[in-house]
Amino acid sequence: MSVISPNDHSPIWIHYLWMHLIVFIWGFTGVLGRLITIEALPIVWYRVSLATVFMGLFFQFQKRPLLFPSKSLFFLLFLNSVIIVLHWITFYHTIKISNVSLTLACLSTGPFFVSILEPIFFKRKIYISEILLGLGIVIGMLVLIESIEGKEIAITLGLISALLSALFSVLNGRIVNKMKPLDISIWEMGIGAIILGVYFTFNGSLIQVISSPTPNDWIYLTILASICTSFAFVQSVRIMKYLSPFTVVLTIAMEPVYGIILAIIIFGAGETMNPMFYVGVFIILTVISLDAYLKRRKRKRDNYLYHTPKKS
Repeated sequence: MSVISPNDHSPIWIHYLWMHLIVFIWGFTGVLGRLITIEALPIVWYRVSLATVFMGLFFQFQKRPLLFPSKSLFFLLFLNSVIIVLHWITFYHTIKISNVSLTLACLSTGPFFVSILEPIFFKRKIYISEILLGLGIVIGMLVLIESIEGKEIAITLGLISALLSALFSVLNGRIVNKMKPLDISIWEMGIGAIILGVYFTFNGSLIQVISSPTPNDWIYLTILASICTSFAFVQSVRIMKYLSPFTVVLTIAMEPVYGIILAIIIFGAGETMNPMFYVGVFIILTVISLDAYLKRRKRKRDNYLYHTPKKS
């Protein structure tokens, strides 16, 4: 049962495996973003609104009250809600103006941004390996960009989306020990739904947004909000209790691999890119994997030195 529902007593490898399952599910979000016909902003509003409803139903099913945060914690939840909404808006808009493959390739730079943000928020030193990680990812992005012409705006938006995703993960790493994952998730989704709902109301487009989805859109939006958001979002926040923000975002870096493969299978030629594009993606993912390997070796060496008795 621990594999089905990991908990405090589950071995660490189960949490890693569970995180990969969540990332595989997230690989579908790009595909769904292209299948859904409405624009990026309404997609995000429906995603957070429906996710809030599904989470609320789960609260009712569990018959447990919603935890109300303190003022300082509410500010962090509000800030992170704004960040995740902006991340998804830039993410889906990038898909709309380019394709899934390019968007997910840009998203793979997330660990680079985390390597910069995590030392700031958690007040630790920057490791040389993280500097090398950044240089390797920059080289990979240069190769990727060189293989594409006329997609500068899409690439810029994609990188902004990656930065916002990294910032969101780092901030949630500070919240996760203060609230339960489901409470964190429903607050962040609910606040996002209210913000976008108020925006649509004041600019006079709420009726148009409500009436715009097609029957197929509703099917895809329901899958996006229930499985890819409510379930995956809560689980990803919960996993942050056991894995560091860097490890979480490092695993999320596999989303482009899963997503690009799924997009090519589903959309075919529309997702095929220049061979150098895949070289750039390969460089980025190789550097990220190498950095993870070096960090793991360093952690094992430090643990060994810490637990080895010193000679007198």
